[in-house]
Amino acid sequence: MIKVLIVDDSATVRTMFADLFEREDDFEVVGCAEDGYSALRMVRDLKPDVVTMDVNLPDCDGFRVTRMIMEETPVPIVIVSAVYSASDAEIGFRLIDTGALAFHDKPGLKNDNFEELMQEIILSARLMSEVKVVKRKSRFRSGREMNSPFPAAREFSPPSFPVKDKVICIGASTGGPQAIKEILMSLPHEFPAPILIVQHMSSGFTEGMVSWLKNNTGHDVRLAAHGDFLRPGVVYFAPEGFHTELSADKRVLLNDAPNVNEIRPSVSVLFHSAARNLGSSVVGVLLTGMGRDGADGLLEIKRRGGYTIAQDKDSSIVFGMPGEAVKLGAALAVLPIGNIGRHLCKLFLEVSEDK
Repeated sequence: MIKVLIVDDSATVRTMFADLFEREDDFEVVGCAEDGYSALRMVRDLKPDVVTMDVNLPDCDGFRVTRMIMEETPVPIVIVSAVYSASDAEIGFRLIDTGALAFHDKPGLKNDNFEELMQEIILSARLMSEVKVVKRKSRFRSGREMNSPFPAAREFSPPSFPVKDKVICIGASTGGPQAIKEILMSLPHEFPAPILIVQHMSSGFTEGMVSWLKNNTGHDVRLAAHGDFLRPGVVYFAPEGFHTELSADKRVLLNDAPNVNEIRPSVSVLFHSAARNLGSSVVGVLLTGMGRDGADGLLEIKRRGGYTIAQDKDSSIVFGMPGEAVKLGAALAVLPIGNIGRHLCKLFLEVSEDK
């Protein structure tokens, strides 16, 4: 049984969540906390396998509670909080910096797809309960990192192979925000290739993720728009609700065709279009996530002469997508997340081991 602790200031929400989790054969609700300090005490006493955490608590906000839990009694935390704007969504990503593993918009009972949204939360809690978390020393002060959030500017020599026409395509799902941030923090701001990313995301979060990454990495991160010509040094994110493809002249093409692999935007759609139109100019990277979206597309990039990377099992929060790619033989390199950015630098830049 998966022991879950529910933290929310609303009695109605606590009761609703407890009822829905108890309907699942593999969950046991060991407690419900209405405020931050009750949550801290219950984590210590009840030792849950996973915690669902609201951001807005009456005595101690979700940032502080999450940080203290991860410093004292680490446990997988899934943020479930109402999102009304891009700034609300960015708060969820900032919570990832404190140690939370995933986050979801809190569904209201009047949502037409309430049951579907709740099943996403339950599935997320089930998956996150299996993640091994460790104590984290505080690196934050007043919600910001004590050191500068931007990586030091890195000088680099001319490229080690022709990169003028190269494009990096990245796909990710569960655990992707953390992984993508780590990669971008490893790359110099003047990186000589454009990066296009498809991240599976609950509705309403993409703009917040773009803002969070821009503010915390110093890279030029933006939402892709139809007709955009990809420029080196810019990180483009596929917008919500649109498949994102690349043309032969490296322009972004958006469409609202049916879901592929039950998702839109689909990583596979991006990878296949890049392989078809750009061939050996593509570097494909498939990161942590559940399902198999992107695995067949990564294989197609490899078949067309492109270079392919999959995140390894040990560093993936969920090894579904990269694992499927590995099974297909689609990855030329299988790397821990901490090495992927460095590997990209070695491919594109003359970087010595001591840099």
